[in-house]
Parts: sequence; structure tokens; C-alpha cells
Amino acid sequence: MRVFWSLLLCGAAFAQTAETPKVIGILNYPHAVTDLDKTVAFYMDVMGLELSRPAGDFPNPGVPLLVNSPGVKLRLAMFKMPGAKFVLELTQFSAADRKAAQPLHTDPGAANLQLRVRNIDPVLAALQKWGAPIITRSGKPVKIGPADSNLRSIMVRDPDGYILEVIQAPAAADAPEGNVHSVAMGLTVENMEATHQFYRDMLGFELTGKPEFSSNPAILDMVGAPAGAEFRQMAGVVPGTNARMEFYEYRGLLRTKFHLRVFDPGAPALVMRVTDLDAMLKRLRAIGTEVLSVRGEPVQFSPTVRNIFVVDPNGVNLELYEDKR
Repeated sequence: MRVFWSLLLCGAAFAQTAETPKVIGILNYPHAVTDLDKTVAFYMDVMGLELSRPAGDFPNPGVPLLVNSPGVKLRLAMFKMPGAKFVLELTQFSAADRKAAQPLHTDPGAANLQLRVRNIDPVLAALQKWGAPIITRSGKPVKIGPADSNLRSIMVRDPDGYILEVIQAPAAADAPEGNVHSVAMGLTVENMEATHQFYRDMLGFELTGKPEFSSNPAILDMVGAPAGAEFRQMAGVVPGTNARMEFYEYRGLLRTKFHLRVFDPGAPALVMRVTDLDAMLKRLRAIGTEVLSVRGEPVQFSPTVRNIFVVDPNGVNLELYEDKR
């Protein structure tokens, strides 16, 4: 009898899990730019990244509906992300009233791309040549690891103000060749508990981290935060992938919530695949999630793909899509 009830409970749990919509993959980590050709050149020259899709027009009629901007046009380019199965997507929109803005790393809604490199010195030289703004207060790489390690990190901006964290760190034995050997994504949040609940309950993320705030002078220097501020962090991977995401929350300093429309230069986004878009959208609406796409409905982007833009609790644009192939 005990075995029977165990099997019954396991079956019920499986059925509930199977019916609950969730994220099962990641496609792109985009951000909108002012001048696509300039930003493409930056990532090639400074970071040595390889294009997976050269800059060009993307004339899909679903774009204006998806970003809720009639008549908008899109050019885009994509870069391979070493050691990860997603791409950095740079998007330039036109025929829209664009308004650029740049957050501080400590502002809720700020996103960053973490790039781990074998040698940070050539990156610094290239950044200086470009005149890239440095966020780190000391203006130079900060030692962030144990005393006997060689971990050094600096935070900078790309030509559109998007935040990049460059970390000199040892590469894994199976890491790809090239200076950049691995990447991760980062989001600064308004409230860690609310963010954790949203990404866990709505999207199926498993995040770990300490709930307590702490203060580390080296980290505060690196992210450009004032001395005395505190932070906490959680991390995990996008479900169904090895794509690492880190979530940060700060206190003890002025914070301004950051949110841009999808087509505004500097706007970050995250594109994820889900199991049942309609069911997920119903659950998201039930908790008051803002929906951006026209009429609040999914867009038929191709014969097999439907997608929609929503906003997470911190102001970050999330593109959720369903692929019936």
C-alpha cells in the first residue's frame, strides 16, 4: 500500500509539473543600440567576438506588433557567445521615437554582460583606444578573488552605455579558444525576494544565494558603488540550458528604477523559449505582469513561432516565445 501511494503521489507531482508552463531554453541576450555598425565594430575590436549574423535588415512584419510601435523597422546583428548556447543580439530600430538612457549598475532594471577573459590587458588597451567609459571607481581592474588568485575585474560601458563586466579568470580545460572563454548574464533587481519568486514560480528558475546583505570594498569599487553600500546576490542557469544568470540587489545608496521600451537605445532584453505561451501568459497576467506587445497578445512571428514581450518586476523586457517545431 505504501508503494502504491508513493507511486500515486509521484504521478500527481509529475502531471502538475508537466502542465505548468515554464522556460525551456534561451535564444538571445539583446540590447538596443543607437548605431549598429559602430557597436558591432566595438565588440569585434575590443572583445574579439565572432559574428554569427552580420549587420543587416530584419524585415519581419511581426516586429512592429511585437514591440508595439507601428511602422518601426529593425536592423540587427548577432555575436557568438564563447562557451554558451545563446547569442548577443544588437538591435537598431528606426522609424520610431527613440529615447536613449543609461542606468547605473546599482539601479534596478540594469543589465550587464559578464565576459571572462584569459588576459585582461589587451582588452584594457582596446577600451582605452575606443575611449570607453569606465564604471569602476578606481578606473582600473580590481582584484576580486582570494589573495592567491589572479582574478581581476573591471566594469565598463559599450558605445550605447550597456554595462560590461570583464573578468580575468582561468579558463576551464574544455573552454573554447580565444581571449573570451566564457560568459554570463546579470540583472540588478529592486527586491530579491520578489524577483526570486517571479523567476521561480512563473519561469521555472532555480536560484541559489545567501539572503543576507554584505559589503566588500573591492566589489563596490568594481561596480562603481559608494563605500558603505551593501549588496546580495543569487544565481542560477536558464532552465534547460547552461546559460548562467546572476541577480544583484544593493542597498545603502540612491537607486533609480530603470526601464526602456524595447526599441530605445540602451534597452536590455532576454529572449527565452517556453513550453506553453498561452498558459504562461495567463499566469503572468494573473499576477499583474505588464504586457508590451500589441493588444497584449502573442504575435505569429513565423509559421511555427509565436512570441510576446512582457516586463519582469524590475523593468527588464522579456521576450517569451513558443516554437511548435
